[in-house]
Amino acid sequence: MEALAPLFFHAVWILSFNHVPYVSKQCLRIVNNAVFDCPAYTANTLHFLGLLVECGGRGEQSKAVRCDVGGVGGPGSPYSHKLRAVLRYRRIPHTWLVPQGGFTGSGALGADGASSPLQQAGKPVIPVLQYPDGAFKADSTPIMYDLEALHTARSIVPPHRALAFMAHLLEDIADEYLPIPMFYFRWTEDKQWCARRQMIGWNGAIDDAQLEEMANNFLNRQTGQLGAAAAMPRETVLSNYTEFLDALEEQLKHSQFLFGSRPSFAEFGLYGQLTQYLSDPTLSAIMRERYLRVFQWIHLMDDLSGHEGEWAEPAECLTSSLQNLLASIAPLYFAMVKGIQTRVGMQDLASAANGPKYRVKCLLALKQELADLTTDERASIQPLLTASGCWDALQFEGDEAAHVVPITTF
Repeated sequence: MEALAPLFFHAVWILSFNHVPYVSKQCLRIVNNAVFDCPAYTANTLHFLGLLVECGGRGEQSKAVRCDVGGVGGPGSPYSHKLRAVLRYRRIPHTWLVPQGGFTGSGALGADGASSPLQQAGKPVIPVLQYPDGAFKADSTPIMYDLEALHTARSIVPPHRALAFMAHLLEDIADEYLPIPMFYFRWTEDKQWCARRQMIGWNGAIDDAQLEEMANNFLNRQTGQLGAAAAMPRETVLSNYTEFLDALEEQLKHSQFLFGSRPSFAEFGLYGQLTQYLSDPTLSAIMRERYLRVFQWIHLMDDLSGHEGEWAEPAECLTSSLQNLLASIAPLYFAMVKGIQTRVGMQDLASAANGPKYRVKCLLALKQELADLTTDERASIQPLLTASGCWDALQFEGDEAAHVVPITTF
């Protein structure tokens, strides 16, 4: 494709399960704040009410062509909030809609039949994006990397490769470890409130009898997925949670971002999980009482579309606050994944899209990313990674390197 040819990116947040009629929208071209009809790019091929993003060319010109339809979201998904915040910060045009009806709390997401957008997209998870060639893809982290290639303005990857690794490391730990405290309290002591909240979110105006039935369906579905985490001592989970927030609260006394005055993969990964900490009763009450900076930072991160900032040099970023933040969650993450790897092994990782083997797949990919840095790049972050309990855990053991597979959308 020629460099100046329009690059269209259709991003569909498939978070609802009701049938949606055919959607057609007129495309607009925005030049120097003037809006012109652009009939050649009428968006008349999208059969899902979702989030349609149209990127013009590469670089700053990728904001020139805009076509909007509704972005579809839903309650309780940290990864959807993460990706929506990325789109907002990067000024990729979109709208957002939480549809009502179609999911009654039982069965797999999108299992309502052929009319389900998730069934039509062929993905069992959320969010889902439709790419320029019409294909639907899932997995928020590789989607964010794909967006870096398709839309280069306002990147969230630090230009220094060692810092880019640090940002990815924190984002992955957030994605894979930080759901544990949330899921623990959500589906133990907060379960009645959380089940009702999410069923109201999916179904809108429903009477008490309907809500009770749907909430019970959803509660049975979700508590069955909690697994061994349900047996963890409450005080242990709570202590891990507050230690993490202690470290983040301290970081926010010095800077709102970790690698300069602009956000990276790391901040968006943390933000996604924290949106759910903020919403659920037990964790939210603790946050509101003790962690005012964290509470307000979540609101800040929700929409950074007007924020401007710069990347900092590595020496300015590798601080004791960052070290303490990593130390508050990384050892728990590594211990969790090591235990999973011992249990499930390293075979057939390529097909793992979520669950235990996916976590092993992600850690091995991180080890490879660190190994791929130059000697000087690794040396620049080794002291901090060592002090935070990460360095040794990020080195290959045995034949692990032979089992590395790329983390890609599916």
